[in-house]
Amino acid sequence: MQLNIKLSKLLHFSVLGLALLGLSVYAQQFNYTDGDLILDFSKTGSSDVEINIGNITNLVSAANAAGGTMQLNGLDYNITSQLLGTFGDVNNLSFTVFGLQNLAAGSVAAQTVYLTQQQTGATANSPPNDVTGTKQSGLVGAVNAIVGLGQATGIRPWSLANPANSINNTAKVVIIPTSGVSAADSYTTIGPSAWSGNAPSSPPIANSTSATFSTDGGSVISDLFEYDNLGKTHLTIFKGYFTFKSDGTMSFSVAGSQAPPSTLITSITATNQTVTVSFNTTNGVNYSLFYTTNLSLARSSWTSNSIPPFAGTGSTGTLTDTTASNAARFYTVQSHY
Repeated sequence: MQLNIKLSKLLHFSVLGLALLGLSVYAQQFNYTDGDLILDFSKTGSSDVEINIGNITNLVSAANAAGGTMQLNGLDYNITSQLLGTFGDVNNLSFTVFGLQNLAAGSVAAQTVYLTQQQTGATANSPPNDVTGTKQSGLVGAVNAIVGLGQATGIRPWSLANPANSINNTAKVVIIPTSGVSAADSYTTIGPSAWSGNAPSSPPIANSTSATFSTDGGSVISDLFEYDNLGKTHLTIFKGYFTFKSDGTMSFSVAGSQAPPSTLITSITATNQTVTVSFNTTNGVNYSLFYTTNLSLARSSWTSNSIPPFAGTGSTGTLTDTTASNAARFYTVQSHY
């Protein structure tokens, strides 16, 4: 009996401690520290979900410690409450990552901007040229407006003007509604206007998912660049890339991390309306089958039959299309993590 009483008291104080911890976290609104990165998701006609994923230096260190790639899930990024709770699904989403080192820190110059661009090929984009002068000032001003560093608009002022809670106005997450909010409160200000008439060439800054992304079993990638305002002696630095998958998970890979190995299709057989594609696999890599009847279509518009994707084991893998009713179909196998 005495033991039960002691355990009961211990449990009581543990629950009380957790409750107080929750109050201490959610009593403060969104907090941005110089050098942090913001992950922004948006959809036309919906809210912006903006998540502070931490300092760029810490992110790179954590990815290196994890072997080159780390998952963002669990680092204040919650698929269920933030992404699906706001947008319903991951189709037709736009996302970008941005940040600002406003004051010099270590080897990073003052007013250095971090910004992603959509990756369109199998390898990382070539780094853009140095961003200096009016273009850099435009970028700094745009990010300043969003994160609220000395500006009248931005995440912090919006957050401070609204009640803190456990879902959409925490120390690390803010969900900004569409109504009654100026454009400066969202990442949409980081566009051609921020470059003072010198808009970057394709690929675009924001990355977007397709209308069927949630069922395609694929992924989209954005490269992260460091734009140095004061260096002027080196090209813009490629820091790594973010991979967003159709299940809502996102990872960060440091520069130099290997992309998934290319895939070799070894055979294709057809029986009635069933086509079986065999290919070489690598352990730890996922594979999805895509097809089209029109080779002029971009690869992102091909249809996938791989739900879920095939998990590679190092031996031959097979994926099957049971809907091959066309006179001709063209197939490819995409490798992805």
